[in-house]
Amino acid sequence: MKRTIIFSVAILSAVMVQAQGTKELEKAMFARDSVMAVLAENRVNYAKNESKREELAPVILSLEKEVVRLQAEYDKALAAVSQEEVRNALALYEKNGKGSTSLRKESKKVVENKNSYTPDPSRLKRDLVANDYFSERLSPVDYNTLRKSQRREVEVKGLVDKYISKYGELLSLQRKYMEVPTKAESDAISLQFNAKLQEMAQLDDAIKSIWGQLYYNKFYAYDLLMERSGNTPMLDFSADITARAEREINDNNDLYQSDALVGYFARKKALAEYEMRLASSLSLTTSVDSLKIIVSELKNRDYRLSKLSLQRRSFIDYEDIKVQVPTIYTSKNPVPQTKVYDYGTIYRIRVGLFSKRPNLSALRGVTPLSYTTAYNNGAYAYFVGGFRTEQEAKDGVAYLKKIGFRDPIIAVWVDGEYYPTVEDMRRNESQYNIEISGVPTLSDDMKSLILGHKSDCTISRIGSTFVIGTFEGKSVAEAVVADLKAANADMSVKVVKKP
Repeated sequence: MKRTIIFSVAILSAVMVQAQGTKELEKAMFARDSVMAVLAENRVNYAKNESKREELAPVILSLEKEVVRLQAEYDKALAAVSQEEVRNALALYEKNGKGSTSLRKESKKVVENKNSYTPDPSRLKRDLVANDYFSERLSPVDYNTLRKSQRREVEVKGLVDKYISKYGELLSLQRKYMEVPTKAESDAISLQFNAKLQEMAQLDDAIKSIWGQLYYNKFYAYDLLMERSGNTPMLDFSADITARAEREINDNNDLYQSDALVGYFARKKALAEYEMRLASSLSLTTSVDSLKIIVSELKNRDYRLSKLSLQRRSFIDYEDIKVQVPTIYTSKNPVPQTKVYDYGTIYRIRVGLFSKRPNLSALRGVTPLSYTTAYNNGAYAYFVGGFRTEQEAKDGVAYLKKIGFRDPIIAVWVDGEYYPTVEDMRRNESQYNIEISGVPTLSDDMKSLILGHKSDCTISRIGSTFVIGTFEGKSVAEAVVADLKAANADMSVKVVKKP
């Protein structure tokens, strides 16, 4: 593609050098026709090589825009001379052998400013490209490509509607995931959720691939006809509206669930508006009415679907300390082994470390008790309670000391990993930030929600992304994310491990 563009620029440079010393009108005509020759060559390649069309389409559009610019220079030169001088310039142009017969005829047509098309009211069609204007002015190959592209738009719309429907199913699964009471149920929903994401990714790829080709095919055909008829205002509008669509796509890149959907709607709006203006300029009133409906529907569609993901849930049973005398633990109801959860954080208080099973009366009737021999070289470690936060565990330590325990120690499990003390956890645990995008500012309510989880959080901004940090442990950060998503489902929030 780059070689083609460089080639066209090289030709234009050579043209301008060769044209030095000739009249301004002849120079402008020669420059325009030479680039048009390169454009015509690319169009032939486009028609013959279907496999290269995706590569050639943007090159053709670029060359078409260059022709528009050169046509404007020609028109400016034309306005500065008399009709007699125009005829002399054309004669000299022909004598020097510059340009093909078809290009000379086209130049004369531009000078005379003729538009021979008058639609037959009885043959007007709602389908824009089914009108005679296109079938009579495009080559059979180009017209068949245009008609095929028009028909396949229905296929792309079907894919888009299917994607949006599956997004609704994905949203329903996300809600169910947050509501189910057990880990087994949440795991089952997680599998369904990921399978649905795979289906949507395939639709995403199909929309992007098919729609990109159809979009370029249609603009290629329309711009070709406008160029041939010398309709500079329509060509300018084409350049403006396609550039506007690309800006919208770039501004929304990676902010929503599907970039393909963003691209489809941005380009579809541009194409429909262009087609409506094109139909209006050709007096194809029936097509105008049909396209007005399409443009209106597109303006009312919201294609910016918020990113959906599953924030991993913790199914930990937290329990406060109680005292029951006599103890509830017996040979028939023994002290259970300490349960280790593979996700989440739980604080427990170690109330004893024994070489063998202790007399439970030494543990003063506290519940819920659990024990493990997994640490401390196989010694029996007994723990009481299960707390969500370090402060709750500290309150538990104070209570245990009050009822006679000498040295209760807070131990921590984070995502299944054991830390004998809170200090050990802080030395070894990874740190995480939260990144928020998709919102222009953070409201005071959002800031209060974040600081409610961790009062010493820092909130900074990098570009359009807010960075919240720092969190000791992923589960703590994900708890904040879950609350933020519940408060505003439209923003994109994710947990990022600090390097």
